[in-house]
Amino acid sequence: MVTLEKVTKIFKKNRVVDSVSLEFPESAVSVLAGPAGSGKTILLRLLSGELKPDSGRIAAKNRRSAAYSDGNADIFQNFSFSDLTAVWALMYPGFDAEKFKSLLSKNGIEWNARISSMSQDVKNRLSDSLVFASGAGILIFDEPLQHVAAEMKPEFMDLLRESAENGRTVIVATQDITEFEPVVQYLSVINNGSIVVSDEASRLLSSHRLFPGATTISPDFRVIGPVVDERLVETEDEIGRKATLKEIVLGYVNGSSS
Repeated sequence: MVTLEKVTKIFKKNRVVDSVSLEFPESAVSVLAGPAGSGKTILLRLLSGELKPDSGRIAAKNRRSAAYSDGNADIFQNFSFSDLTAVWALMYPGFDAEKFKSLLSKNGIEWNARISSMSQDVKNRLSDSLVFASGAGILIFDEPLQHVAAEMKPEFMDLLRESAENGRTVIVATQDITEFEPVVQYLSVINNGSIVVSDEASRLLSSHRLFPGATTISPDFRVIGPVVDERLVETEDEIGRKATLKEIVLGYVNGSSS
């Protein structure tokens, strides 16, 4: 488990992460969703140790190491894959070189390929392959499907599931949760640097409904926010219509922006 307690990060007097308290469980796929500029990437960089919080505390169970993929393989462009294997083996004692080679092969990446000449799609796959093979206890991915071809996405989802089943804490940040709905177990929504909701995905789905915008809603129900021409309401009553996770994210983002 990874725990954040009142974590704050300030850039140029702006609280890009504002007193965030949150838990990411082990053996599960957690998704951090929110619009562009909401603070997702900064929060991931804090989790990976790349940035330090200005206040608050981040703790990982048994001090587990974190491996972070943001798709930026440019820093490795002068490395050979043999160099990468050696460096990551030093960084992560559990690094599985054979798994790394296997993932490269599955992704159509030749062992002697030049990183500097790779497309962004291929660089993403390289970065993700390093993380999956790292052996780290915490695997972090920032918008991992942004440049991935459609035919490669099922394989990526299978790797997320496999990593969680093997006891890893898997954290994915995305603007659009739609493609992750089949694998997400925990969902947190961030907007303007603050967490506006965080819970098990199944619980969120069972406790939120959508009503047409003109519907009179009982004061006993909590109105979260607008979703296009409907309103998201927190209730477990079998009324209105069921909301998808994407609609739940939109309702909380819109509600916290108003």
